[in-house]
Amino acid sequence: MGQLIAVILNVMVLLVVPLGILQAHTVIQARNELLEVSAAAAKYVSNHGGMNEALIQQEVRAYISRELTEKRMSLSEPELAVTVTRIRAADPILWSHEDEFVLQMSIPFPQFTMLIPMPAKTLQVIRQGTINVMDYDLS
Repeated sequence: MGQLIAVILNVMVLLVVPLGILQAHTVIQARNELLEVSAAAAKYVSNHGGMNEALIQQEVRAYISRELTEKRMSLSEPELAVTVTRIRAADPILWSHEDEFVLQMSIPFPQFTMLIPMPAKTLQVIRQGTINVMDYDLS
Protein backbone atom coordinates (compact mmCIF):
# COMPACT_ATOMS: atom_id res chain seq x y z
CA MET A 1 0.00 0.00 0.00
CA GLY A 2 2.86 2.36 0.81
CA GLN A 3 4.39 1.82 -2.62
CA LEU A 4 1.09 2.65 -4.32
CA ILE A 5 0.84 5.94 -2.43
CA ALA A 6 4.49 6.74 -3.24
CA VAL A 7 3.91 6.06 -6.96
CA ILE A 8 0.79 8.24 -6.99
CA LEU A 9 2.67 11.10 -5.27
CA ASN A 10 5.60 10.77 -7.69
CA VAL A 11 3.27 10.90 -10.68
CA MET A 12 1.52 13.96 -9.26
CA VAL A 13 4.86 15.73 -8.75
CA LEU A 14 5.98 14.82 -12.27
CA LEU A 15 2.78 16.32 -13.70
CA VAL A 16 2.49 19.45 -11.57
CA VAL A 17 6.10 20.70 -11.63
CA PRO A 18 6.44 20.97 -15.45
CA LEU A 19 3.05 22.65 -15.69
CA GLY A 20 4.16 25.25 -13.16
CA ILE A 21 7.38 25.90 -15.09
CA LEU A 22 5.43 26.25 -18.34
CA GLN A 23 3.02 28.61 -16.61
CA ALA A 24 5.87 30.86 -15.47
CA HIS A 25 7.43 30.76 -18.96
CA THR A 26 4.11 31.72 -20.58
CA VAL A 27 3.68 34.69 -18.25
CA ILE A 28 7.26 35.90 -18.73
CA GLN A 29 6.98 35.61 -22.52
CA ALA A 30 3.67 37.53 -22.56
CA ARG A 31 5.15 40.24 -20.31
CA ASN A 32 8.23 40.64 -22.53
CA GLU A 33 6.09 40.86 -25.67
CA LEU A 34 3.84 43.42 -24.00
CA LEU A 35 6.89 45.50 -23.04
CA GLU A 36 8.25 45.34 -26.59
CA VAL A 37 4.98 46.30 -28.25
CA SER A 38 4.30 49.12 -25.77
CA ALA A 39 7.77 50.60 -26.35
CA ALA A 40 7.20 50.53 -30.12
CA ALA A 41 3.73 52.08 -29.76
CA ALA A 42 5.03 54.85 -27.46
CA LYS A 43 7.79 55.63 -29.96
CA TYR A 44 5.21 55.70 -32.76
CA VAL A 45 3.03 58.23 -30.90
CA SER A 46 6.08 60.29 -29.98
CA ASN A 47 7.25 60.49 -33.60
CA HIS A 48 3.88 61.02 -35.31
CA GLY A 49 1.63 63.18 -33.15
CA GLY A 50 -1.82 63.61 -34.61
CA MET A 51 -4.85 65.74 -35.23
CA ASN A 52 -7.04 64.49 -32.35
CA GLU A 53 -7.38 61.77 -29.72
CA ALA A 54 -9.67 59.50 -31.74
CA LEU A 55 -7.29 59.53 -34.71
CA ILE A 56 -4.31 58.77 -32.47
CA GLN A 57 -6.14 55.81 -30.87
CA GLN A 58 -7.03 54.46 -34.31
CA GLU A 59 -3.49 54.86 -35.68
CA VAL A 60 -1.89 53.27 -32.61
CA ARG A 61 -4.28 50.29 -32.88
CA ALA A 62 -3.37 49.86 -36.57
CA TYR A 63 0.34 50.14 -35.77
CA ILE A 64 0.10 47.55 -32.98
CA SER A 65 -1.77 45.22 -35.31
CA ARG A 66 1.03 45.49 -37.88
CA GLU A 67 3.68 44.90 -35.19
CA LEU A 68 1.95 41.77 -33.89
CA THR A 69 1.62 40.23 -37.35
CA GLU A 70 5.10 41.19 -38.59
CA LYS A 71 6.89 39.92 -35.50
CA ARG A 72 4.56 36.92 -35.06
CA MET A 73 4.03 37.50 -31.37
CA SER A 74 1.81 35.31 -29.24
CA LEU A 75 -0.25 38.27 -28.01
CA SER A 76 -3.72 38.40 -29.52
CA GLU A 77 -5.01 41.74 -30.71
CA PRO A 78 -8.61 41.41 -29.43
CA GLU A 79 -7.39 40.82 -25.85
CA LEU A 80 -5.08 43.85 -25.93
CA ALA A 81 -6.48 46.97 -24.27
CA VAL A 82 -4.76 50.19 -25.38
CA THR A 83 -5.37 53.75 -24.21
CA VAL A 84 -3.39 56.84 -25.09
CA THR A 85 -4.09 59.89 -22.93
CA ARG A 86 -2.56 63.32 -23.23
CA ILE A 87 -1.55 64.69 -19.83
CA ARG A 88 -0.13 68.05 -20.91
CA ALA A 89 -1.22 69.95 -24.00
CA ALA A 90 -0.45 73.26 -25.65
CA ASP A 91 -3.35 73.03 -28.11
CA PRO A 92 -6.65 71.46 -27.02
CA ILE A 93 -7.10 69.59 -30.33
CA LEU A 94 -3.75 69.09 -32.06
CA TRP A 95 -1.26 66.66 -30.50
CA SER A 96 2.12 68.14 -31.26
CA HIS A 97 5.53 69.28 -30.01
CA GLU A 98 6.18 68.87 -26.25
CA ASP A 99 2.72 67.52 -25.46
CA GLU A 100 3.05 64.72 -22.92
CA PHE A 101 1.09 61.49 -23.09
CA VAL A 102 0.58 58.25 -21.20
CA LEU A 103 0.21 54.95 -23.04
CA GLN A 104 -1.43 52.10 -21.13
CA MET A 105 -1.52 48.57 -22.51
CA SER A 106 -2.91 45.54 -20.75
CA ILE A 107 -3.80 41.92 -21.44
CA PRO A 108 -5.54 39.30 -19.33
CA PHE A 109 -3.13 37.27 -17.23
CA PRO A 110 -1.98 34.40 -19.48
CA GLN A 111 -2.60 30.87 -18.27
CA PHE A 112 -1.08 27.76 -19.72
CA THR A 113 -3.44 25.49 -17.85
CA MET A 114 -6.45 25.80 -15.62
CA LEU A 115 -5.03 23.17 -13.22
CA ILE A 116 -3.03 25.87 -11.45
CA PRO A 117 -5.45 28.39 -9.94
CA MET A 118 -4.41 31.98 -10.58
CA PRO A 119 -6.28 35.13 -9.59
CA ALA A 120 -8.06 36.91 -12.43
CA LYS A 121 -5.85 39.92 -13.04
CA THR A 122 -4.12 41.64 -15.93
CA LEU A 123 -0.59 42.33 -17.06
CA GLN A 124 -0.26 46.06 -17.58
CA VAL A 125 2.43 48.37 -18.93
CA ILE A 126 2.30 52.16 -18.55
CA ARG A 127 4.65 54.33 -20.59
CA GLN A 128 4.97 58.10 -20.55
CA GLY A 129 6.35 60.12 -23.42
CA THR A 130 6.63 63.46 -25.18
CA ILE A 131 5.55 64.16 -28.74
CA ASN A 132 8.46 65.25 -30.92
CA VAL A 133 6.50 66.51 -33.94
CA MET A 134 6.02 70.23 -34.58
CA ASP A 135 2.60 71.69 -35.52
CA TYR A 136 3.73 72.50 -39.06
CA ASP A 137 4.87 68.87 -39.59
CA LEU A 138 1.27 67.66 -39.26
CA SER A 139 -0.26 69.70 -42.07
